[in-house]
Amino acid sequence: MCGRYTLTKSKETLIEQFLIDEFPEEFDRSFNVAPSQSVLALAGINNKRRAGYLKWGLIPHWVKEGKQWRPIINARAEKLEEKASFRGLVEKKRIILLADGFYEWGMHEGKKQPFRFIAKNQSLFAFAALWDKNGGQSTCTIITTGANEEVSSIHDRMPVIFLGEDQISKWLSEEPYENVKSLLKPLPDDEMTIYPVSSMVNSPKNNNESCIEKIALS
Repeated sequence: MCGRYTLTKSKETLIEQFLIDEFPEEFDRSFNVAPSQSVLALAGINNKRRAGYLKWGLIPHWVKEGKQWRPIINARAEKLEEKASFRGLVEKKRIILLADGFYEWGMHEGKKQPFRFIAKNQSLFAFAALWDKNGGQSTCTIITTGANEEVSSIHDRMPVIFLGEDQISKWLSEEPYENVKSLLKPLPDDEMTIYPVSSMVNSPKNNNESCIEKIALS
């Protein structure tokens, strides 16, 4: 799964790398993005790339006001066409979330230990995602796939990650889902690296550069 991630690069870097045409005036880097927070997403609209904020945790448009509903932070790639929450979104509501790392928790000496996964070249990347609007609120979910070998030592799932512009462009296009679903696969092992970080990332209240600093494990 993916329940915490980072976006630490500057606004200028984001605009340049993702070829963004419209970007929100307000932007803050985050070292510990968590569910229920507003997250930076990118959509292809009228041949333009528009960035904006959505709430992380999907609430489908058909959920009635007042109904108890647990927001969906992750969507399994292999279930997108089966689940009612997602199958109506895969054609017209594909987006990406901008990131440069994500956290997962493994075990070390009998205790949970957080690790950060990043691209081997430390570059930005994109999570494949879907969005919907319920009432006046727009929400989103990150698509996950089976873990590659690097991640599987910690967790059996990982977010679908796009490193290349060709992947991003195709996912954001109006191509039928049938033509783009092959993109939903694990990132190759040789394009990722992992390192342990402080347990301070356990709390979303902690959001500073210390969250991403590498620590030594005893």
